[in-house]
Amino acid sequence: MIQTLFTAITVLSLQLGELPPFEQVSDGYEPVISSIDGTPGMYSIFVNEDDNVLMELGPGFEGQPILIAYTISSGIQESGVQMGDIYGYWKRIRDTLVLVAPQLEVRTTGDSQSQSGYERAFTDRVVLDVPIIATGPNGGPVINATKLFLHQSGRIFGGATGGARSDLGTLANAKSFPANVELAFEMPLGTGNFGSISYSIREVPKNTGYKPRVSDHRIGYFTTAYKDIGDASSEDPWVRYVNRWPLEKADPSLKLSPPKKPIVFYLEHTIPVRYRRWVREGVLEWNKAFEKIGIVNAIEVYQQDEATGAHMEKDPEDARYNFVLWTNSDMGFAIGPSRVDPETGMILDADIVMDEVFINGWTRMA
Repeated sequence: MIQTLFTAITVLSLQLGELPPFEQVSDGYEPVISSIDGTPGMYSIFVNEDDNVLMELGPGFEGQPILIAYTISSGIQESGVQMGDIYGYWKRIRDTLVLVAPQLEVRTTGDSQSQSGYERAFTDRVVLDVPIIATGPNGGPVINATKLFLHQSGRIFGGATGGARSDLGTLANAKSFPANVELAFEMPLGTGNFGSISYSIREVPKNTGYKPRVSDHRIGYFTTAYKDIGDASSEDPWVRYVNRWPLEKADPSLKLSPPKKPIVFYLEHTIPVRYRRWVREGVLEWNKAFEKIGIVNAIEVYQQDEATGAHMEKDPEDARYNFVLWTNSDMGFAIGPSRVDPETGMILDADIVMDEVFINGWTRMA
């Protein structure tokens, strides 16, 4: 009887050009709380038994910069290696939610005429779009995240998920932390092998006081670059910012000062006990470099331990924490993916991935 009433309300709402009530579209869904202390997530997510995920964006979502990192996390040899990321912002156009990527590759610092010409030629672009199906309990738009991130995965992964059977996809992970949302779906890939595709969505903080640092071409850095067309007399129109942590002295007057906010890494409990000491010392070795610029104990390292429960409440997928992770996927190398603000080069978070075969290879060479 109640379901029939909800259906009737939905039909009437659509006829009137209105969105159906959230109670109708969320019937059979349960909210997901991921933080151990119950802190509300970046977005509210709800799941049902059919592996569908509803996601409500919070108030003030429009124009807030976000970064979506995407990965094939299982099913291929390079599983877990981040494939790419999308930087953009959500925009509501009537009853559709679109993800818009700003124009960052080309910019101008020229006069007002140069700015006008630039804005005419270089515009933002729509990357993704999905219907808004309701207004959520917090007043934000609600979308079907399964339809967006599973069934439209080809718009994000390109040919990497070509031939994948999204119709056979199932939900593998759905978490919402205060600073990020994690979603993963399992489906047969084009090869027929079961594989998982993962998304990590986080807000990019602005107005933090961070100052970009222009790179020196004589020194190797990972950089964030753009072309400045505002100065025709410049021999090199490219501007390159160093990708770096927002690290600064707690007391600038001291020759050697602790940091205002240290870089903290957690060693995941999956790291074999026989290696933990060496991994810890390897990470802390970087403190010697930071001492050269007057910052002591810039990096802190803590061991997550399943036996004692130390730091087990921290989830490696929670963007508030940086982790050193351990895999045994026959990759034979280690990687250090980080998420960076593409407008400034500020590192937002990082997770180091070390593989067992990488260590075994060095052992055999010794």
